[in-house]
Amino acid sequence: MYVSDIRIQNYRCFNDVSVKFKSGVNVIIGENNAGKTALLKAMGLLFDRNSRPRMQVYDFYQGIEDFSEPPSITVTVTIASDQHDTIVDKALVATWLTKLESPWEARLTYQFFLTEEAIPEFKKAMGMTSELSDRDNFWSIVQRYLPKYVSRIYGGTLDAQIKAEPEFLNKFDYQFIDAIRDVESELFSGSNPMLKAMLQQVLDIDASDDAILVQKEIQFRGLAQQLTASLVNRIHLSTLLELVDKIGAEDGGTPNLRGTVTENDLMTAIKLFIEREGLNLPANYNGLGYNNLIYISLVLSSLKFKSSVARRGPNAALFPMLLIEEPEAHLHPSLQYKLLKYIRGRVERTNDSRQVFITTHSTHITAASELDSIICMCAPQKDRGVRISYPGQVFPDNPQGKASKKYVERYLDATKSNMLFAKGVIFVEGIAEQLLIPCFAEYLNLPIEEKHVAVIAVGGSTFKHFLPLFGAARSQDKRSYALDRLVSCLLDGDPMLKKRNEKQRRICWPYQIDLTDKPNRCYAFSSVSDQTQYFPISSIVKNLEMACTDCANIKIYHGTKTLEYDLAVVNVCSPILLDAVLNNNEYLLKYSQDPTSHHTELVNMLDDETKSALVALNEDTDAKSRATFATYYLKCIETSKGEHAFDLAHKLKQNLEAVSEDRKPFEIPTHIRQAILWVAGIDLNGVDL
Repeated sequence: MYVSDIRIQNYRCFNDVSVKFKSGVNVIIGENNAGKTALLKAMGLLFDRNSRPRMQVYDFYQGIEDFSEPPSITVTVTIASDQHDTIVDKALVATWLTKLESPWEARLTYQFFLTEEAIPEFKKAMGMTSELSDRDNFWSIVQRYLPKYVSRIYGGTLDAQIKAEPEFLNKFDYQFIDAIRDVESELFSGSNPMLKAMLQQVLDIDASDDAILVQKEIQFRGLAQQLTASLVNRIHLSTLLELVDKIGAEDGGTPNLRGTVTENDLMTAIKLFIEREGLNLPANYNGLGYNNLIYISLVLSSLKFKSSVARRGPNAALFPMLLIEEPEAHLHPSLQYKLLKYIRGRVERTNDSRQVFITTHSTHITAASELDSIICMCAPQKDRGVRISYPGQVFPDNPQGKASKKYVERYLDATKSNMLFAKGVIFVEGIAEQLLIPCFAEYLNLPIEEKHVAVIAVGGSTFKHFLPLFGAARSQDKRSYALDRLVSCLLDGDPMLKKRNEKQRRICWPYQIDLTDKPNRCYAFSSVSDQTQYFPISSIVKNLEMACTDCANIKIYHGTKTLEYDLAVVNVCSPILLDAVLNNNEYLLKYSQDPTSHHTELVNMLDDETKSALVALNEDTDAKSRATFATYYLKCIETSKGEHAFDLAHKLKQNLEAVSEDRKPFEIPTHIRQAILWVAGIDLNGVDL
């Protein structure tokens, strides 16, 4: 069995929110103040029998609008059966069942409310205020009546009002590791530190029967007596008690030293040391990250022992559950990844932790998680409350949907999983766009890090796999699970043509498409309508536009050809572009100084069709100069686009940092400008969406 969902009403940041869980590991991500901690704390109201806090006024949802009734908090958990159920499991929740047939369901409800007899007093106090809608008066009266509030946990349907049995609730072991934790103090300090407690748990764990245990205990007592006697013989007690001897107080008895060293005494004396490179240091001198790992390891082990019937008999926990806030604290990224992998493997291999709930801001932990395990929480906004998304549930239940899900899981590494944390996402085709988009955003005075926008390179043909995460699905049900983010898809136009005698399309230049309405301008296209098919925009763009037709949060933007070509068209002979061309290409530099000259080296880069198309642009001097420069520019860097993008990004940053009078102008292509504005939540007129 497992906790399948929780409904939280009027608790902290939650007005009325339901969250679904899966068996095993659940990874909860989201921005700050999205409610991740409140979610775990809400579960503790039901399952944490040791440290349930007394509610305060600010534990109530502060957005309450109805001031005529005293507020109450309700947390409802559904426990569902799965393939690993046992008879003991069902017996544990038998009196809480709300669905008897398989798969069965049981329900627990926590309520914090004002007692029935105190409600008239509360309403009378509210009636005495000058304004019933006065929020401050309302909460002031709630504060006054808090001592009369009570908490109850009910099993089964809430209408039945049947209290859940404490002895059954105690079978759920709620282990919560807080984000703000003093690991060293927990491990090594206090009267019963965790290390000592866990050493006692693993003492003689390999003993096969009681006879061996008894033999070992007898052996230890013998050694302890020898140790005590040796120490007592070295102590000159008479020196300390000289006064007793001098005044003749023997009648009161003779002081003596006796005692036995117990196993528990030595457990306290034992310290954990870390050996590294031939050196041994106490663990409290160790790094915070490593001690954090030790701490989590001990907590996991404690779950095992608390659920051990052999050791604890009827006191064994039947449903151990672990809740960890930010396990990445002080951990190197590679260790974060390995930690989550280990926890997942342990849950799958053993029954120590029936369910694990982890909140995190770590992309490395997310990358190690299955997509179905991830739950995304978005902070409440003025027009809506907390929003819950389930990335693993957005894909269609068909072969194409399953393939997309598998693809996303395979490529959800630490870089790409950043899309799950961001407030906006720009999908691009490659490394060049990923390097340059942040620079372009700064030229628009919209630094993407301030807008929490992620630029994710996924490759043109793979956009389709990622977009279901953000609502690109035909099913409304699937869309309800999607991430609530603004998304821009930035693609190359990649125009193509296909001649009648050719089997496949091939890439062409945008100005070749422009000639289709003017066949008499170029001999090569004298029978265009009969001989050649033209495709101004790639099929990838068209397919994405169709897939996102009903997705108001996703926009598709494309250029005329490639990123580099489009940059060159709007920045003809720009010093910044020329400086960034690898090796300061001398031919392109000569061209920029004298565009009308015939530069043989550049012309030789072009095929006959391209030359003919450029010749046909003679009547439009501006269009010809832009197209010619962009063509030569792309040809000069097309074999090293990544390196060129790195150099161009460096030049752009230098230019932006220069004093205003030395700053060179640089234009951002319209489609890129639109993509950045959209994902930053700003329309084309500069107004927030």
